[in-house]
Amino acid sequence: MKTQTHDMQKEQKNPKKSQDGFTLLEILVVLTIMGFLIAMVAPRLAGISGGAVDTVCDSNQNRMVTYMSSFFEQTNRFPNKLTNLVIEDGIIAAGTAGKYQIPMTSDQDPENGAEVLAAEFYERNHFHIHVLNDDEAKELKKMGIVKVFNLNDYSGQNDAGDDFTGDETTNDIANDLVLAADRKPVMESVTVKEDLGVAMVGCGIADANFVATNKTERGWGEPEFIGRIVLGMGPECSLITSGIIGNAAHCPGGIQNTDNCTYNDYSLVLPRLEATAARMSDATIGAVFIPMDGDTDESGIQISCLSYDDAPTSGYDYVGNTENFRYRQFTIDEAQEAWQFATQCPEGHMYPEDDGEFWGIDFAPTTPAHGGPSAGSIDG
Repeated sequence: MKTQTHDMQKEQKNPKKSQDGFTLLEILVVLTIMGFLIAMVAPRLAGISGGAVDTVCDSNQNRMVTYMSSFFEQTNRFPNKLTNLVIEDGIIAAGTAGKYQIPMTSDQDPENGAEVLAAEFYERNHFHIHVLNDDEAKELKKMGIVKVFNLNDYSGQNDAGDDFTGDETTNDIANDLVLAADRKPVMESVTVKEDLGVAMVGCGIADANFVATNKTERGWGEPEFIGRIVLGMGPECSLITSGIIGNAAHCPGGIQNTDNCTYNDYSLVLPRLEATAARMSDATIGAVFIPMDGDTDESGIQISCLSYDDAPTSGYDYVGNTENFRYRQFTIDEAQEAWQFATQCPEGHMYPEDDGEFWGIDFAPTTPAHGGPSAGSIDG
């Protein structure tokens, strides 16, 4: 009995040294199987990641619209101290062409440094400088927008002002170079008044009788935005400083794109102002828009648009529409109600989307105006 107990204690103190383990071949087999599983799952995980970015962005915009509606119900006005998406030349007189510019658009080359606006944000809006007249300034003030912060982000131009770090042809309009000594302070607070330049979708009245429109017909985000002012919602705006929102939301897609563009705030698309609609309908200024009118039987200027998710390989056929794109007409020279505001992420997406991901616009329905081809079929 004593011998048996001794043997058991000895066995407990000295477990078997010959326990079975994995052979090298078995380990290699397991690693091979795991590699196959990772190879199959990784692409799906990448898709989920991209979808998650869109989901978070949609959620941010959904909440932004809710908070904006709540703010408007409580105050009967829009938030003050929004971001004016322009850069300013400190030596050019107010009310003069070139005083204000749209910031540099990303050339999508991270190797030469970041520009300001995401390429898609610009391409979906085709911003132009619009210089406010007195009636527009007064209307904005009645809406609660009394002060704005000029963005004044000169990223994409070097300090000497004699060269771009990016591609200046990315914009439909060329940026004038601004010397470092002539630049205005970043996020400079200014009062909304006549001769202030703002970013407007699709067109802009920069001088008394000049309207800039785009020849580009593909890739628009929302034709209904043409003639509307876009302002950023940064941490300084009263929507946040009033406590309705804790802090300014940032787009996850923009965060991933910081090596290409510096601006990453959500934006507020104001309703088309009554004073702006009046200027667009003016006999002198509005004449530039007349060739865009796709329905001369209706009052106002209607533009014909086709909506799509995947860009067509050939030109659009607005008349026959043989590819069965969704077709709509938008009136671009009529004022809108205050509740018709919208939001955009810094990549130019709105929530919810209207009909499709992108729009093609017929800028020359009757004549090859604005460099467009003949009626009915537009390449863009």
